[in-house]
Amino acid sequence: MKKGLLTTVAVVLSFLTFYYINMTKPPELVHRQLNEIADFSNPQLLAGAADNVFIGEVITEVSSRRPDGFPETQYAVQVKKNLKGTLNGNITVNQLGGFEKNPGGHRILVLYNEDALLKKGQTYLFATRYLRSEKWHTAFSTHGTVELKNMLETNPSIQQMTQALQSPIVPDALKKKTNDTTLD
Repeated sequence: MKKGLLTTVAVVLSFLTFYYINMTKPPELVHRQLNEIADFSNPQLLAGAADNVFIGEVITEVSSRRPDGFPETQYAVQVKKNLKGTLNGNITVNQLGGFEKNPGGHRILVLYNEDALLKKGQTYLFATRYLRSEKWHTAFSTHGTVELKNMLETNPSIQQMTQALQSPIVPDALKKKTNDTTLD
């Protein structure tokens, strides 16, 4: 009887130790680079490529998927102000990157172009393209999710984007795509 109880306690302790070591340690961080169609550090190119540019607050993470084999994370975002486009209310913003598990079962955080994952309750300046098939707005990596400390017009990120929207430059790759496709 005591031997069986000791064995059970040992097994439970082993499981709890394994769980604690594997689930409470920080995930391994993996950086991947995306080859983008233009240099979106140029705000005029970003403004020209984006369907929508807006200020929004992240409400919560809603899901995580791997549509192309790489992690992407979706968030509910409340639109506070449009700079380009006519979004309102809560929308879904898709961000490239997220969590996955390696073959050993350990968590990995995959970030693209060193773009940190969005934070709940934080306000951002978003530049996005709408993906009709998923009904979400995919943020451009790095330059499409700028964390804001305030929403004032004097914020340098907002001023820079507002100025870029006055003379946007559509990237060549999107000009060809726009000319080759018909809208539904």
